[in-house]
Amino acid sequence: MGQEETPSLRTASPKAASPAADKALDETPTSGVVSDVEESPAWALVRLVEEEGHALVEHLDELRVRLIISLAAFVLASVYGWMLAPDVIALFRENVERLIFVAPAEAFFTRFKIAFTIGLLISSPVILHQAWRFVLPALFPHEKRALKGIVWAGAALFAAGLAFGVLVVYPVSLRFFMSFGTEGLSPAIVISRHLGFFLGTTLSFGIAFQLPIVILALARVGVVTSKRLRELRKPALFFAFVIAGALTPADALSQLFMAIPLTLLYELAVRLAPRFERPPSEEPPEIQQRVER
Repeated sequence: MGQEETPSLRTASPKAASPAADKALDETPTSGVVSDVEESPAWALVRLVEEEGHALVEHLDELRVRLIISLAAFVLASVYGWMLAPDVIALFRENVERLIFVAPAEAFFTRFKIAFTIGLLISSPVILHQAWRFVLPALFPHEKRALKGIVWAGAALFAAGLAFGVLVVYPVSLRFFMSFGTEGLSPAIVISRHLGFFLGTTLSFGIAFQLPIVILALARVGVVTSKRLRELRKPALFFAFVIAGALTPADALSQLFMAIPLTLLYELAVRLAPRFERPPSEEPPEIQQRVER
């Protein structure tokens, strides 16, 4: 009988001992090792990288959508600018009486430049709006207010500079230079050169009129002070002529037309700087919270 019971004991099913074995396995040090690995700094870093990666992908997707909308607006506005280009060329022809082109593709590419310039001007509000919507979630309330004011002021100054160039600088400069024509010296203006002269006396003024925004922004962040700006009046006058020479066509009249407004805008910025500069000890609560984090 003993010999018959021995095989039964040997062939007993292991399932009877499985609960105890599972409990023993659960109490082994391996489970503690896994939990230690999950709670380790390295594992936390991996999870942080994954979260940041997902956030980066979301930001890139949003940026792609914003760029597509901006590009679509620019293309549609450029198509409209292509249709307006003949009217612009006709306006140029009325001012100079005769326009020519000296290369086979010059008229074609000049019309393209006119179309792209008109398209950029028309689509610029859409592009600025898309850029604003992209950076808006990352800004604090005081940053939103400041940036909104800068955008509106910059747009107003650009429009003022553009209007000053179109209504004052371009016609006055053109009449002045065309007056040097005589009976034996009749003008034959190349269309591409005339377009460059027009853009230099219009768009460049819109860009140059952003000077107060730049100066006041530097004063706001503490790079310059109103006292330092007053001390730099004479060097600023010199650099006004340098900037005018770089942005306008190579003639003294256009440089003078730009240097004088730049000097006046610098004086305006000097007078407004005390209202924008921040004392060194003053910090908004949002910045203090950001530093503490």
